[in-house]
Amino acid sequence: MLCKIADLITQVPTADGLAIRCAEYLHKGNDSADIIIRTELYDKARYETQLSAESLAYMEAAYQFYMQLLNYEGFYLHASAVVRDGKAYLFSGPCGTGKSTHTRLWCDTFPGCTIINDDKPALRCIDGVWYAYGTPWCGKDGINQNMRSPLAGICFLKQAKENRIRQLTATEALRKILSQTIHKFHNIADLDLLLSHLGNMLGKIPVFEMENLPQPEAAILSYETMHKCAGEMSL
Repeated sequence: MLCKIADLITQVPTADGLAIRCAEYLHKGNDSADIIIRTELYDKARYETQLSAESLAYMEAAYQFYMQLLNYEGFYLHASAVVRDGKAYLFSGPCGTGKSTHTRLWCDTFPGCTIINDDKPALRCIDGVWYAYGTPWCGKDGINQNMRSPLAGICFLKQAKENRIRQLTATEALRKILSQTIHKFHNIADLDLLLSHLGNMLGKIPVFEMENLPQPEAAILSYETMHKCAGEMSL
């Protein structure tokens, strides 16, 4: 089946649950595929544990999409992406740091917010503008929207006993982002592509680190800080 994911025509197998996962992304038309996900390339050896057929299809389709997304000035970030007033803000970090909790706090605190992906939003640079996209690869809760919004900031979360936030240097941000995306490749050319995209993005998009508690005050602090910086950078 043909889907449109991150503004790319993508040929997706229908088996093992992918038809249901990608239903909101179906594309009508006979356009040539930009990205093709191939079942014959699924690699069980990539995983330490035994996966069901559906879990393998989910993981491998996500992996193949990511690898081909690199060719279109894009990559995934392990993050929860929330949109307010037409701008996307991403919250990332290791599992258990409260990404989903924080974006839900935004939705509770600021009416009109929408979570467009709760696990693997795609980021792409198109005509010099970075966008965040919902994708079908959205974690166990299945929270995603087939939409895009201009990216206004990325924030890495840390649990703490108080709320405080600071903007990261480009070097700090690069390390954080690499820890939350695929960056170990068999082909050095793929790493070069990723690093090129990251260099482009870090020159345009502010990245923060936030120590926080799961409370509305944290959502207010992150929004006010990131929104102000985005305004100063004309995002």
